[in-house]
Amino acid sequence: MPMEFVVPGTLNIDARTLAAIDDLSLVAHGIVEGFLSGLHRSPFLGYSTEFSAYRAYTQGDNLRYIDWKVWGRTDELYVKQFEDNTNLRCQIFLDTSASMDFGVAEAKKFHYGRVLAAALAELMVRQHDAPGLVLMGEDAKQAAPARASRQQTEEIFHLLAQAQAQRGTQFDEKLFRIVESFTRRGLVVVISDFFAAETSVRELLRRLHAQRQEVILFHVLAAEELELPYEGEFLFEDLETGEELPVHAEDFRREYQRRLGAFCDGIRRTCVELEIDYQPLRTDAPLDVALIGYLERRNAL
Repeated sequence: MPMEFVVPGTLNIDARTLAAIDDLSLVAHGIVEGFLSGLHRSPFLGYSTEFSAYRAYTQGDNLRYIDWKVWGRTDELYVKQFEDNTNLRCQIFLDTSASMDFGVAEAKKFHYGRVLAAALAELMVRQHDAPGLVLMGEDAKQAAPARASRQQTEEIFHLLAQAQAQRGTQFDEKLFRIVESFTRRGLVVVISDFFAAETSVRELLRRLHAQRQEVILFHVLAAEELELPYEGEFLFEDLETGEELPVHAEDFRREYQRRLGAFCDGIRRTCVELEIDYQPLRTDAPLDVALIGYLERRNAL
């Protein structure tokens, strides 16, 4: 059974409060240190940086690896998993299309996604896993092949700091060829608003599934996109095509939210079909929501 993490309510990692810090290395370290401290303070004590992971005890496991302290607190048996049992290639896919540049001030989707990608890379290396970085856009590329080392995170931080949200969204053959290069079973985290043709989104997820990759999909949307909190006449501009659409916000809101809901439901259904974890994320939500989702999927492998 997958492990469940309990985090105290005082742990609140907010990407917006860190937006003014230019050093992604400092940001990622601070997020992960705070996150792990919160897990250590929780009643469950479900994670430790001394070991790569914990999993529930099953009959036949070596009793020497049971964590008796956890048993004393929870009356449940959990087994420590060490580095040689948990090393895994973990690819982080970050959408760099212009639509990700939407949002208010520091709470833009791209900034939120970039900080999340940096924190995940830091957490992966601390688990002795091998993070890699794929930048998705009109010119998709494997920016950093998966490697397990402290230097790897610094390279990923540098690449993320240099990345920009620009041009169109394309999930095409260039990206699919990268996916087909993943010959070993691994974990893929996709961070995107998925504002692309539904058929191309489905094809990307289908190919990841075909390559025996475990997938977590973080669907990042700005609060303003979800709520459309505007009044009066507005001229909306497509960040990728420049196309403009004049609307009256109050009249348009209900139909807009209906269409957006149908769009999200379509992606969710595809994920259910392919046994992919679907996690919607608002840019005003704490990052620990995403980190817990990642750890739960990681420890279920």
